[in-house]
Amino acid sequence: MRHERNLGAGSAYRALPDVSRRSVLSLGLGAAVLGVTGCSRLGGGSSGSDSSTVNMVWWGDVNRAQDTAKALDLFQKSSGIDVTTEYQSGSAYDDKLAVRFGGGNPPDLLAVRRESLRDFADRKSLRALPVGKSIDVKGVPASVLNAGKVDGVQYGIPFGVASISWVVNTELFAQYKIDIPDMDTWSWDTLKETASELTRASKKRVWGATYDMDDPLALGVWLRQHGEDMWGQDGSIAFSQDGIGAWFQHWVDLRNAEAIPGPDDVEVLGVAVEQSPLARKLVASGAMPSNSLPGFNMAVDGALKMGFFPGETQAKRRGLQLQPVGYWSVSARSKVSEAAFELLDFLVNDVEANKKLGVGRGAQIKPSVSSKVVPTLDKDDRTASDYTLRLAEFDLVDPAPDPKGSAEVLLALSTISDKVAFGKSTPSAAAAEFFKRARTIVGG
Repeated sequence: MRHERNLGAGSAYRALPDVSRRSVLSLGLGAAVLGVTGCSRLGGGSSGSDSSTVNMVWWGDVNRAQDTAKALDLFQKSSGIDVTTEYQSGSAYDDKLAVRFGGGNPPDLLAVRRESLRDFADRKSLRALPVGKSIDVKGVPASVLNAGKVDGVQYGIPFGVASISWVVNTELFAQYKIDIPDMDTWSWDTLKETASELTRASKKRVWGATYDMDDPLALGVWLRQHGEDMWGQDGSIAFSQDGIGAWFQHWVDLRNAEAIPGPDDVEVLGVAVEQSPLARKLVASGAMPSNSLPGFNMAVDGALKMGFFPGETQAKRRGLQLQPVGYWSVSARSKVSEAAFELLDFLVNDVEANKKLGVGRGAQIKPSVSSKVVPTLDKDDRTASDYTLRLAEFDLVDPAPDPKGSAEVLLALSTISDKVAFGKSTPSAAAAEFFKRARTIVGG
């Protein structure tokens, strides 16, 4: 039940099957020259060697590379600074980035995953960012900026925000004559009843819903709805053993009601969008990062409807939140840090560049920029952006920075939830095991 985590940018789904960790980042990317000096897949590159060249790396596919190249063309023409770029999909990005840093040849400007920021900062691999000086962040919500801080120091600037959502395939619901609930106000009980009804109506050709126990975004929603959270602002865990046990038991209850499939009920073909259960129309609804809508909706001919998670209006508090998709950071060893800061400021503030970038990396963090980008978006991107804007109207829990060791905790979550899914552990026993492991790794 292990999936590629990336609340991310036109990439993968972090909860529906990274719509937990089974993401769709890997689409067979090849090296490409896209109008930006040295744009290629990540690996073996070198950081800028003179005062006018910045080496920039990120994770993503060739489509994102093309959009990024268009934005960087504007920067190079206006600044006179050359930019060499490299990209890589999926977990291979993290591996090759580690090689770059380990070999003493880090990039200048790099995309950093949420769960990796603290680890990079603690190793003193990143440079403190001059926010409010070289980098204009006026108007960026404090909660968004604070998520990029480690021990009070700004090491990352979010390159976009998104949230997890729930999507339903309207054509499948219509085919089996199942009414779609009001996704603004529906409860978890309504999800179970509706999804079970669709599974039965289709004679299990289609499952009514799906999500994974090891999806940290879905788990975070559940925990916040029940008065807990994944992480505390002080870097500790913010969940209880009972809270995790209730989450595991909830998944088991949905599976037993035939609302969702068990681990052997749907064949896993691969990680590409078109290979996912949602795209293959084997499931009718599920959890999905909001900015992943365009790719998946294309796969099902525009049949997806996006809405809130179940339980939001019945809960102690809303569990959904706006979270950074990832961060732009600058290497501590960069010899062209001022040029990297200038590029980072451009990516945050330039309206025309952000129109080129779109919302593949999430909605723009500055409302003054986002408001000018939204009217230029395609239908699905606009739907996803409107979804995040709706969320911004609610009183949501601010995201806490991922603590040191969070990636190891999520790996333990994946391993232990597998035991529950395959009947090798009870929800209560698995919760005790996971809680002990998480406290050992992170503390709290």
